[in-house]
Amino acid sequence: MNEPFLHMYDYSIWANERVFIHMQSLPEGVFLQKVSLGFNSIAEVFGHLAAAEEVWFARIKEESPSPLTARPFANMEVARHYMRQLQIRHREYLASIDDMGKVVTYHNTAGEAFQNSISEILQQVVNHGTYHRGNITTMLRHLGHKGVITDYIAFIRA
Repeated sequence: MNEPFLHMYDYSIWANERVFIHMQSLPEGVFLQKVSLGFNSIAEVFGHLAAAEEVWFARIKEESPSPLTARPFANMEVARHYMRQLQIRHREYLASIDDMGKVVTYHNTAGEAFQNSISEILQQVVNHGTYHRGNITTMLRHLGHKGVITDYIAFIRA
């Protein structure tokens, strides 16, 4: 049964959308504003999240992924649209999987071979997004703005 895994991915989709909705309430330009906190901007964080998710889903599909290069987003609406489309495709693909325990073999960016189940990779995708949404909150606070709650419990309560 895929429901627990789809639920986990739905949380990630919800949390990303919460960040985009929050960003709309902030002054224009915050999305691209330069910071020096591991990433150069919130746009760069979302560019990294998109690229990483594409790589992990290529691995799940047992395809060769594109290089892990952050997607360049010119503005928040472009990023939001790109992420929505990406997540819709990935959600549909996850819903079509019969066995989340299936083990796939893939290579990391250094060429080393690894094996993980689809469910383990999906957990990585969700955790990776959670981690980087934390980066975004730190950036927002550094820029003098409030963050937004994206905790799993808030998703459950919603």
